[in-house]
Amino acid sequence: MRKVVSEMRINELKFGIYLSYISLFVTNVTNLMLTPFIIRNLGQSQYGIYSLIGALVGYLAVLDFGLSNTTVRFVAKYRAENDKKGEENFLASTLIIYVLISITVLLLGSIIYFNLDTIFKSSMNESEIRIAKIMYIILVINLGLSLPINLFKGIISGYERFVFSRVITILQIIIRAAVIFILLSLGYKAIAIVLVDAILNIILMILNMIYVFTKLRVRFKLHQFSLSFLKEIFSYSSLIFISVIVDQFYWRIGHLVLGIIASTSEVAIFSVGMTIGQYYISFSTAFSGVFLPRITKMVVKNASGEELTDQLIKTGRIQFIILGLILSGFTLFGNEFISLWAGKDYSESWVIALLVMIPLFVVLTQTIGISILQAKNMHGFRAFVYLGISIINLFVSVLLAKKFGAVGSAAGTTLSLIIGNIIIMNLYYHYKVKLNMKRFFKEVFGGLMSPLLASLFIGSFLLLVPGISWISLFIKCILYSILFFILNWKLGMNNFEKKLLSDTFSKLFTRLQSKNVKFE
Repeated sequence: MRKVVSEMRINELKFGIYLSYISLFVTNVTNLMLTPFIIRNLGQSQYGIYSLIGALVGYLAVLDFGLSNTTVRFVAKYRAENDKKGEENFLASTLIIYVLISITVLLLGSIIYFNLDTIFKSSMNESEIRIAKIMYIILVINLGLSLPINLFKGIISGYERFVFSRVITILQIIIRAAVIFILLSLGYKAIAIVLVDAILNIILMILNMIYVFTKLRVRFKLHQFSLSFLKEIFSYSSLIFISVIVDQFYWRIGHLVLGIIASTSEVAIFSVGMTIGQYYISFSTAFSGVFLPRITKMVVKNASGEELTDQLIKTGRIQFIILGLILSGFTLFGNEFISLWAGKDYSESWVIALLVMIPLFVVLTQTIGISILQAKNMHGFRAFVYLGISIINLFVSVLLAKKFGAVGSAAGTTLSLIIGNIIIMNLYYHYKVKLNMKRFFKEVFGGLMSPLLASLFIGSFLLLVPGISWISLFIKCILYSILFFILNWKLGMNNFEKKLLSDTFSKLFTRLQSKNVKFE
């Protein structure tokens, strides 16, 4: 019986991993296709309002306090200990907390709602403010009602029922895209998108509740409610909460700043640029997450700083090649891509995206460092550093946005990335975590920068090709990618990286042959 249960858990985990990648793929592809459609149908003004109000309500969403992830951890803990009473008590206590949070969100949301006219009086006209208030109240009510959905999602993950949650998420993404496409085609605007999101969130909450109560047969029962228990819950969730706040400051503070002191059009331009930055991050995090178990094992076995540095360099070089291709390609052809994807009115979004992507290029080659911090239980310092530089980001963004608009706000994010993520964290890695960051930069950036710069120089001649179209852009990107990998193969890659690349293409070729694909 135990063997059967064990096999079921393994299969659940395996399919859950597959579905996670499918979900990531579906999300990115859907957003890439849907975003320009939304931009063109809403226009700069309404798209700016849509982005701005979403960012504003996002600040209320942080009042989740990281309890969703905390739920996963505690439910898994109680299940491992076979402590049903402890699980029931934890869930009942957390539900009470969520109800209080929802009430707080609705109260704060109401206060902000009645002051929206004052907040945006210098950047919006009466018509825009009216639309913003309708969207805002829908989102706040939806947030207040659906916050407890995080509790039920956490329970499902804690019970390792990944297939259900991933399938529901994928269906939600597809249905949302289809409904929004239909509504915008019929002439509806931003309010319709907000209503669709609100309705789908409530349906998702109901489905999760039904699954938890009927399939998992989970019970909520308050056996005791103590301050020490609350302290235990919030001590775990506090660092997660800080990370969420930092995320809001990094990627949404510019929306709010521009919405107050500039215009909705500036918000729209800024939003498109930051969206590209988010896509850039996803390429790195999807890769680095695979290495956490290996890093943890190395730390448990007391691996030296030099051994961990070797791993950091190995993964950093691979990420440099992948992210370097994307960054250099976007540097050359990004303006053309933005023009085709979002429209000619969004040319500044290319500059904004580059301002964020260039410092991120350095940061994202070091994402394994985060896994090392987590394995060593030293990630608390990073959370507080990021909180501090996020505050810097706020003040710098306000100062620069007044003079330079959306580009100035993006420059504030760039400056905070350089100070916190590059300077402070690299000093911490080197002197406290004992990673040899001098060797890292020498072997990663010193070894691979030459082919990157050579690719940029030679690839720039492709800009002489006349005409702007998706076909032209696709051909130029393919030619540049071939050039990039040839130069890296000749000038930069070591034997390990060459073998990794050749093995990848060999396996792909073999799979295509097994499916009777003919190459002519």
